[in-house]
Amino acid sequence: MNISEAVLDFRVRPEPDRSRGARDAIVRFARSNGVGDDDLAYFAMAVGEALANAVEHARAAVPIAVEVRVAPDRILALVQDNGVGFEARLVAEPKLPELEAERGRGLPIMRRCCDIFAVNSLPGKGTAVVLGRYLRRAHASNAA
Repeated sequence: MNISEAVLDFRVRPEPDRSRGARDAIVRFARSNGVGDDDLAYFAMAVGEALANAVEHARAAVPIAVEVRVAPDRILALVQDNGVGFEARLVAEPKLPELEAERGRGLPIMRRCCDIFAVNSLPGKGTAVVLGRYLRRAHASNAA
């Protein structure tokens, strides 16, 4: 860990009603560490999508691990489950689905909201999603 990093590390039961509380905790943590509103809005949306995907698709037996790190120039999150996993090559460059589609927007939203995006998944072994943003001068959006 870098000395100038703040870390939030917790677990979330894989239940839909737990995602909002996790997202709220991340927002409070990021704000308390100087992350500006614009960066935070995009970051929270991406992490919310990662949590929603883990809850809905992973069929995890244990809580989902969430780690958030704030450094002077970036914010990063790792969302990791021990669920069913999938072929990660399918998400190399996620594309938005057709307008009429009701599903399939989570990964493209995460990708578009972040500067840093990686998915590591293996069938039967779970999924880890790394999300991050380089901060656009954290205090500038709060000072206006």
